[in-house]
Amino acid sequence: MPDLNGMMLFAAVVRAKGFSQAARETGMPKSTISRKVAQLEEQLGVRLLQRNTRHLSLTQVGALFFQHCETICHEVEAAKATIENTHNDVSGSLRVAVPVSFSQETIASLCSGFMRLYPNIQLDVQFTDNDVGLVGEGYDIAIKYGPLQSSDLVARLLFERQPILVASPGYLKNKGTPATPKELAGHHGILLGTSRSAPIWPLGKGSRKTMVNFQRKVRVNSAVMVKQLAMDDFGIAMLSSSSCKNEIARGSLVPILQEWPIEPFKVYGVYSSRRQLATNISVFLDFFTKRFNSQEAAQALMF
Repeated sequence: MPDLNGMMLFAAVVRAKGFSQAARETGMPKSTISRKVAQLEEQLGVRLLQRNTRHLSLTQVGALFFQHCETICHEVEAAKATIENTHNDVSGSLRVAVPVSFSQETIASLCSGFMRLYPNIQLDVQFTDNDVGLVGEGYDIAIKYGPLQSSDLVARLLFERQPILVASPGYLKNKGTPATPKELAGHHGILLGTSRSAPIWPLGKGSRKTMVNFQRKVRVNSAVMVKQLAMDDFGIAMLSSSSCKNEIARGSLVPILQEWPIEPFKVYGVYSSRRQLATNISVFLDFFTKRFNSQEAAQALMF
């Protein structure tokens, strides 16, 4: 039987995208975690992770095994929560607004895990890019991209993602590779946004930050579609580095203007300050932060 502790440490490495970060998050020595994962691979007789000096990636069987390890981790948490909930039962309804650009598959998986962990909460999840009124429209939580305007809302930073500009080799061969931000004005861009979004990208950081215009080829509110259109040679796109890591590794997308690093995207969980932080809101935000990073970590390590 595989070592349960080794399985949980393997899952921690995948979520952290590396042994060093897993060591920091678990408080265990990196050498111990590496040895436990190696022993697990020896027990199973398969390679779960491909390692070299610069990269770590899941093998095909490792990706499948990770899903089972995550289920076990969830069940362990659920068992702990069952004991805790005998003293403080988490229940009630929870209405959540999520941006359309988020992966519906990832959100579905997150919600399934959350409902298993907190079976007495009734979820109502709506994908929308409308500027929802939390109180007036009955939402308890809205997941929003920052920066946020000041209001009577409380915003909790959930995570950050590093955006980069990418294009396909075919597009760059036909249109040329921009060498400066100003040259983007002569290029087609694929805009991720709503009908109110303008064809403008913020490049650089701090005093070097500049807003640049481009020729909008198409505007969609799906990051998956933006990536596909970029790979199909329709223009330059701004995407999170983790969402297109595999395409860059395969050469189907190419990073451009890397000497102009972009401020990270910030994603917040927002709730009304008119309410005290209810337990169901708190546990949802805690779960969302941890599990969203876990889901994306697994996707980012798959080749």
